Amino acid sequence: MRFVKKAARSVRNAFRFTTSGLTLGEKWRLALPGPILSVGGVLIHNVFIKYYTDMIGLSPKYVAWVYVIYNIWNAINDPMIGVWIDKLRHRPNRGKYVYIMRVTVPFMIISSFLMMLSSPSWDQWLIFLLYTAELFIYDTAATAYGIAYQSYMLIAAPTKEERIDVGIVQNYISQAMSFLITLIPTLLLVGDGKREVIIPVFSAVILVETVFFTLALRGLKDDAKMYESLEGQQFAMNELWSQSWEIIKSRQFITFVLYSIITAGPIGFYFTPYLYYMDGVVNAGGAVTTTIDVGTHVIALMFLPVMGYIIKKYGTKTSVYWGTVPAILGYGGIFFASNIWAVAASYVLVVITVNYIRTAVSPVGALIIDENERTSGVRKTGLFNGLFAIFTVAFSSLQTVIFMSVIGAFGYDGLATSQSETAVLGIRIATSLIPLASILLGLIPMAFYPFDKKKEEEISAFSNQARRGGLT
Repeated sequence: MRFVKKAARSVRNAFRFTTSGLTLGEKWRLALPGPILSVGGVLIHNVFIKYYTDMIGLSPKYVAWVYVIYNIWNAINDPMIGVWIDKLRHRPNRGKYVYIMRVTVPFMIISSFLMMLSSPSWDQWLIFLLYTAELFIYDTAATAYGIAYQSYMLIAAPTKEERIDVGIVQNYISQAMSFLITLIPTLLLVGDGKREVIIPVFSAVILVETVFFTLALRGLKDDAKMYESLEGQQFAMNELWSQSWEIIKSRQFITFVLYSIITAGPIGFYFTPYLYYMDGVVNAGGAVTTTIDVGTHVIALMFLPVMGYIIKKYGTKTSVYWGTVPAILGYGGIFFASNIWAVAASYVLVVITVNYIRTAVSPVGALIIDENERTSGVRKTGLFNGLFAIFTVAFSSLQTVIFMSVIGAFGYDGLATSQSETAVLGIRIATSLIPLASILLGLIPMAFYPFDKKKEEEISAFSNQARRGGLT
């Protein structure tokens, strides 16, 4: 009975976000700008892929090449933008991080709008070139926005516990906002979609996205007081390469980057495979596809605070190990599923796995940055995020390339009314076995991750002291 009461108390505390420091309202306020960017990412990197193959008629091999070029560009621009943001000084009349976010929003909105205007009547090479150019503009703006937001969030929420709570709130907001986005492909791109209907709907979504961006950034605190602990922490540009090498060769950086490339990044690409799976394997209609997608995400969201509690209690490494259990059951079920109920049950476990692992590793990058500041005396958030990007964001679309290449190799035809048995097998493999393999392989670098729970708590205490003088 005592165990039951203790467990119930822990669950209540998890749902109340009782971590000291920021209030619940402040955590929600801080969480808002991130999910809006992720919603744009869902539209660009998930919905538009199926739109281009099935509505515009662009060959999967061209889509794969678009993302090869996208990855190369990411490897070039992310560290440059990160270092630039690090060197940029706060200005009293406009601020710093929030100002950067506000400036980049129009570029993302305009490029998103232009991306949906490609015509099926154009030549493949012309569609390919325009798609690549528009993605180039969107990604550059989104990179600057993302690095600025991450840098802002880490000084506004300095402890690991606060960051986990903010991450959970972000997940709630992302899922709620993504609901609108996912209605588009599940209802309009599964089955017989019509471009003349989809374009007005896409336009409405982009308009709503613009409104949310405006509201999230309006009145966000960006005064000089936030940057007091960072004054005098500049490193000379002639030290850039030596500083970068010290970071890259550190054990915590290598293990985190490898885990991100092998596991954290690939499993995030699950919605687009779900669309192809429901359309090409299950032959489900838009209503069924939408119902299962919404239902599974609601179930996963119900357990998010519990996931956060487990991760705070046991630390990153142990928590990641536990994540393999629902992964094996979920992805294995997707591969062998023979009816809609098996698909729904398996997809629930897949979505739980994705959210759980994302939550588990969400504070790791910040912990590495905090630990480097503790040992070097200089905070290098932009440089770190740029270096992370070289090895992670640059490979973030690897799963997209692999998925499109696999289904293309197995004979997927986006314009066909039904897929061949070989194409169906290809979709099953690309949707289930490949991401499951990435989760199991990711356990290797995670085994060498050097921060245990005690070490993570020490780093978090240092960050709290540096930002607040130890006040909670």
